[in-house]
Amino acid sequence: MAPIVPTGLAMARQADIVNTPKWKQKEIASLRNGMRDTVYMINGDRYIGEWNNGLKHGNGTYHYAATGAVYQGEWQNDVRHGFGTYSVPARTQRKSAKQGALLPSVTALKKSQSPSSKPQTPTEHKQLRKVYAGQWENDVRHGHGTCFYDDGSMYDGMWNGDVREGWGRMHYKSDDSMYEGEWHEGVRHGQGVLVLGKCSNGDRYEGAFLNDLKEGPGRFIYRNKRQLYKGEWALDLPKCGTLIDLPPREGHQPRKWPIPKLGLRDPDTILATEQKLILEDRLERIMGPSDEVKSTTEVA
Repeated sequence: MAPIVPTGLAMARQADIVNTPKWKQKEIASLRNGMRDTVYMINGDRYIGEWNNGLKHGNGTYHYAATGAVYQGEWQNDVRHGFGTYSVPARTQRKSAKQGALLPSVTALKKSQSPSSKPQTPTEHKQLRKVYAGQWENDVRHGHGTCFYDDGSMYDGMWNGDVREGWGRMHYKSDDSMYEGEWHEGVRHGQGVLVLGKCSNGDRYEGAFLNDLKEGPGRFIYRNKRQLYKGEWALDLPKCGTLIDLPPREGHQPRKWPIPKLGLRDPDTILATEQKLILEDRLERIMGPSDEVKSTTEVA
C-alpha cells in the first residue's frame, strides 16, 4: 500500500514558488519604473524622465538646485550615459578653454550637497547657456562632443574621461585662431594645423606639437610676407631650417628685396648636424639624461 502524502503541505509549497511573497511585492512596487513626472531629491535637485528599478535609466532631464545647471539626455544605471546636453545659467562663468571645465558628477553631488534651505528659482525660468553637447560614458564626457567656453571659444572633437583626447578642432575666440589636429590629456599633442588670427594676419603652422607647444618638424607660412620656413621647432620656437620666398599672389609684384642665395659650401650637412643636436636635446628633455651622460656626470 502506497504511503499517504499530505496534500495541504504540497500545495503550500507550490504556492510559495508560484506566488510572489507580499513583502517582495511591496519592495517591487516601491521601485520607480518607466516614465515618471518630477521627482525631487533630498538636496533640492529635480529629475523628470525614465526609470528602471529605482535608477535613472533612459531619457530624462536633471535640474541641479545648487548651480542651476540642467542636463538633458540619456541615462544608464543612474549616471549620464549616451547623448546629452549640459547647460548652465547665463550668468554662471565657465572655465577657460585651456582648463577643460570638469562637469559635476551626479554621485558626487549626492554625497556633498545638503538639503537646500533657500528656495531656488526654477531653472526653466532662467536663460540657459549650453556648455556641452555630445556623448557621455559613465557620467563623464566620452566620445564625440562639442564644448562651448565662457570666452566664446569652441571645441568640437573627441573626448576621453572628461578631457580632450584624439582628433578635434578648437576655435579660439580671443584672437580668432583655429587649431585642428591631435589632442592628448586636454592639450595640443601630435600632428596639427594652427591658423593664427587677427594678430598674425592668417599666418599658418603645419607640423608637430608636444604638450601644447610647437615641437619637432614643421613648416610656417608667413601669409603677408609670402615666405615659408621649413625645419625643426623646439619649445614653440623655430630652431633650425630653411626660409624661402613664395611666389607673389596674383596681381601683386614680386618682393623688392628677396632672400639672398645661400653661399655655404655644404648647407645640407650643416642642417643635418644641427638637427641631430636638436633631436638629442629633445629626447633628453622628454626621457631624461641617457645612461652615458649619467655615467659621465658621476665620474666628473
